[in-house]
Amino acid sequence: MSQQPQLIYADGSANRYEISIHELKYIPVKPEESSTGMYSGGEPAQVVLSKEQYNHLKNLFETALTRTDQQIPDRIKTSGLVVVGEKKVNLKAGSALMLEVESTLQNLLKR
Repeated sequence: MSQQPQLIYADGSANRYEISIHELKYIPVKPEESSTGMYSGGEPAQVVLSKEQYNHLKNLFETALTRTDQQIPDRIKTSGLVVVGEKKVNLKAGSALMLEVESTLQNLLKR
């Protein structure tokens, strides 16, 4: 069985989503880590993923790697960071793909 790449997403506030073949972890920013010293990303969360859910996320992330029209060269506040294994791209803030990634992750976490 081939090793599946770890998928990581960081939203515009630097909250982190780590996705393995079996689970999705949400690692929120704590106030002491935020640029304002006050922002909190909420509570950490973790859910089990089905093979289909992981494959959907993997396909979505791989699409993000190829959609240069939705990317920006450097990471800035409010942009999204997509990581697939060793490959990384920054998604434009508010881009359709960024919104789709975040909506999918939120739905899986039931937030």
